[in-house]
Amino acid sequence: MTQAILDKALTQYASNRPSTADDIFTPQFVSVGKFNIRFLRKEKPQAPSLLLLNGLPQSIRMWESSIEAFSEKFDVLAFDIPGFGLSKAEEGDMSPSSLSEALVQIMNHFGINQAHLVGPDVGVPIALAAVINHPQRFLSLNIFDGPGTFPPKLSPILMAVVRSRMVRWIAKGLNKKSVMKTNFLTAVKDGYHNYKPSKRAIQEYYDIAFNSDSHKCAISFFGSYSKELPWIERKLNGIKVPTLITWGKRDPFVLVDNATALSKHIPNSKLVIFDNASHFSSEDAGQEYVDLIINWVDGGFLEHRDV
Repeated sequence: MTQAILDKALTQYASNRPSTADDIFTPQFVSVGKFNIRFLRKEKPQAPSLLLLNGLPQSIRMWESSIEAFSEKFDVLAFDIPGFGLSKAEEGDMSPSSLSEALVQIMNHFGINQAHLVGPDVGVPIALAAVINHPQRFLSLNIFDGPGTFPPKLSPILMAVVRSRMVRWIAKGLNKKSVMKTNFLTAVKDGYHNYKPSKRAIQEYYDIAFNSDSHKCAISFFGSYSKELPWIERKLNGIKVPTLITWGKRDPFVLVDNATALSKHIPNSKLVIFDNASHFSSEDAGQEYVDLIINWVDGGFLEHRDV
């Protein structure tokens, strides 16, 4: 059954853009503490460091359409968050606060003292926790399409997973295949309004969505929200790191109301809504998002420093 789902996705949902002979996203791994981290490093000495996280159930292939533009300007490190993408973790690791510490360990491993941090989707609460606990390590923050307040404004299905231990138990067991299918279709079709991922991305997202360990980690991460998001929300008004909040207005999963709530809580933040973008808004907004990030890291963030 799942092979048929993959075949359909590759046929109907994939981009017509030709694949390059050299795939810079071919998985490579490095051991950092207890984790084996999938990463992509594009070094550019003397340039600002840009740190790119991934969403669920995607991987850092979500940056395929923008990595060339970013790496021409910046020193880039992209990695799959432990428990998401191709970086493995245990269920006990799956909370924003724990994974934010892993994020800092990864920066240390690569010798990055300060960076502009980009956290999409599940990376939003992780990035926020990192900025709250280690503000000196971050020059700026861009977050989008993920929760940072409680209760978050999510689709009814996602809210049920967040609120109910029983729903999470069923999602890991009796209803596992159905939830995996839903996640996969979100990653390759339902999370977009305009963009179509590459065939390589679709294959990788399939491998992630239908991996039992990764699936359990994702569900456990949602289970941490009831405890962790209220703590994050209480800390938002103390954030001094310049913060750019971007969002897809058409996001049906993590509603755009989350963006306005975050912008009200975080002082001196900048809010940009992409009218024709859905959940994976960085890809859906295309060049508009790329230009925005380049201008932000090039110096636009300085206008939003706390003085």
